[in-house]
Amino acid sequence: MANQGFAVLLPNLRRAFFVLAVATGLGLLSLKRGDEPTVACSLANAGANDYRILVVGESWASDGKIFPDLPETVSNRLGGRGVRACSIGFNGRNSRLLYSELREKFPKFRLYSLSEGNAPDKVILMTGVNDAIQHIGASAYVEFTEKLVDYFSDAGDVEIISIPRVNERWFKPPNLFSLMKRNVLRCLHDGCDYQVNDVYRVALWRDHPQLHIIEFDNFIDKFEGHEDNYTLDGVHLTDETYHRYGRFIGAAITLAPNENPRR
Repeated sequence: MANQGFAVLLPNLRRAFFVLAVATGLGLLSLKRGDEPTVACSLANAGANDYRILVVGESWASDGKIFPDLPETVSNRLGGRGVRACSIGFNGRNSRLLYSELREKFPKFRLYSLSEGNAPDKVILMTGVNDAIQHIGASAYVEFTEKLVDYFSDAGDVEIISIPRVNERWFKPPNLFSLMKRNVLRCLHDGCDYQVNDVYRVALWRDHPQLHIIEFDNFIDKFEGHEDNYTLDGVHLTDETYHRYGRFIGAAITLAPNENPRR
């Protein structure tokens, strides 16, 4: 009789554990990180008519890792014109959290004080890695990427780097809570798949074909076979590769025909 009673209760227990897991995961999703975004700036051939670049993104945009290579490359393309590049990096944030913190901590007056009170000529968005490995869902990635673009509507131009290739499948979350959250959201949003980079990319291209995209695959087209470009976590680049990445971005961004060298 006891076994029969337990058999009757088992489906309800499974359902309760599932609901608890979902509630825990969604609760963890709403938690704010305590670490502050990092800001870095780099100048190349500074002058009175500097070309202004702002890079906003996740940890890849932190601590000026792609400097001074990015502004130097753009300056060379502009025939020696001065280039002022600044970056704001939000470590570990997906695009939803990044957008929220950007609006809270960098209102326009503070944001543009990085370029002496002027709107940037070029904004480069480096997001999507955390969206994919945290499994926030393709629709959320698309929604908040669009909102980030709109936030810089007064800039000269906004370009988005497609989600970089990282070790999605074997990524190890930093703690138990992150692991629980990832597994719940992976099945809730992404059909329990581990590797969703292309799904998120296609969703953005499909819904917003007008956005300007820099194709990351022209730098590294897949993680497998290129592991030496990454640190042991399979998510972050080595220092040397970050510098090459800065040169790649500097060569890949679109420069308007009227962006003439400084005379």
